[in-house]
Amino acid sequence: MSTLQEHLDDLSPTPQVRDLANALAERTAVESDRQGPYLSLRPSMEGAVAVYLHRTWVSIALPPERAPEVVDLVPGSTLDAKTPATTYWHVSADGLAGAADAVLGIAHEAVAWRATGPKSSIGNGSAAKKGEKPPSICPTHFYALTPSGACPVCG
Repeated sequence: MSTLQEHLDDLSPTPQVRDLANALAERTAVESDRQGPYLSLRPSMEGAVAVYLHRTWVSIALPPERAPEVVDLVPGSTLDAKTPATTYWHVSADGLAGAADAVLGIAHEAVAWRATGPKSSIGNGSAAKKGEKPPSICPTHFYALTPSGACPVCG
């Protein structure tokens, strides 16, 4: 299994992005995963991603009601309302340089928030990605119910 430092070396981020990742890992336990153009940090491998590290910027997951409170902490930072439950705060490396402590505090808050939230759907198959519910099951025969809601055994 790769370490955070190996993932950071592979990503080759700006010093500001690297410093944020290292400071966050010193403050709280995080798991890292290197994917494509980013490195994700989460409270556990089953937890949802709290921070995405890119080479020259970071995205921090926040509850939608919290996001407007933080965007003014770093001039030039932006918000992306990705889902009804998560808004991402985007901060450039230059923004990190001017407000490293504030961004670190919010990143730590994001990890704590994700630790109490729903588990990640990564690797759970296409049903999890599409939001499909598993089929209802007959409590007597344990068969999947038909689309009309009937058990194939007891009708």
